[in-house]
Amino acid sequence: MKVALISAWHVHTKKFMARLLAKKVDCVYVWDFDELRGKQAADEYHAQFEADYRVILADETIDAVIVEAPTTMHKELIILAAQAKKHIFSEKILALTSQDCLEIEAVIRENNVKFMISLESLANNAYHYAFQLVHDGALGEVTSAYFRRSHGAVIQNHLPSYWFDVSQSGGGVTLDLGSHGFTLLPLICGKPKSVSCTMNEQWGSGVDERSTTVIEFASGAIGTAATSFLASTLDNYLEIIGTQGSLQIVGNEHEPQAIFIQSNLKAEYQRKTLISSEGISKLTEYPIELFVDLVNDSEKKELPYYDLEAAKMLTRLVECAYESAQTGRTVIY
Repeated sequence: MKVALISAWHVHTKKFMARLLAKKVDCVYVWDFDELRGKQAADEYHAQFEADYRVILADETIDAVIVEAPTTMHKELIILAAQAKKHIFSEKILALTSQDCLEIEAVIRENNVKFMISLESLANNAYHYAFQLVHDGALGEVTSAYFRRSHGAVIQNHLPSYWFDVSQSGGGVTLDLGSHGFTLLPLICGKPKSVSCTMNEQWGSGVDERSTTVIEFASGAIGTAATSFLASTLDNYLEIIGTQGSLQIVGNEHEPQAIFIQSNLKAEYQRKTLISSEGISKLTEYPIELFVDLVNDSEKKELPYYDLEAAKMLTRLVECAYESAQTGRTVIY
């Protein structure tokens, strides 16, 4: 499988490319609007730097593009790739508006290429364990769910300055870290119905630095996605409350996670119990690794959880959150 890396802009690029190359994938080209960064990435991945994106797309030996470019460039880059019959892996979020997503989808469908969105929070087994408990009814009917992801990007200065340039990123913490909650909550609570969001900026980064988004779902459940660039460390917390039980998962993918469960329907969990995370709290394959398998599988067209429907839902939730924060009103999903 031969791919082209389309910009090394995103802060996930090195981590994702390491996993990609470990799958024996050949990175042939690197394109970047920043020539110095592009050439450095090309050297690192033993690839050729190519400043003309269309030259890369014209190369019939290239199977797929890995889009790690600024969010504001996604639409143009992805549509051109689809028209050139290249399979597409895209960093989240797919685009800034639902209308842009629909235009991207139309071209991808028309050209019959495979697409996958990077939702790396789904690589965590602990969250799949939570989905299974909900699916099996072990917690009863879900009435509420809460997810928080935060780190200290603004106060600790560990991200590049362009990360806070809205003309490139398209948004702040709500778009970035908030996407994790917007990915997980619908898989727990179902179809979104309405969105209310409060966000603010305190440290002068130029973007929203913390936010809380409340989502009402068609089921009646209420989900909350809280996120911040103003924390002391990387932090994750998931809580699910149901009519017959509850679940809490504390910790992120880089540390041991604590998993608490209480269920009226399971004799061993009548009281809140800290269960062993062995075999549960670990990482499964990252989306970019699954993408390689998808491209190489002649039978599969797309993967659930990572497909265009998932990408459109994420963009719509982000879109609703910013509209709500700007207008002070609840936005219908």
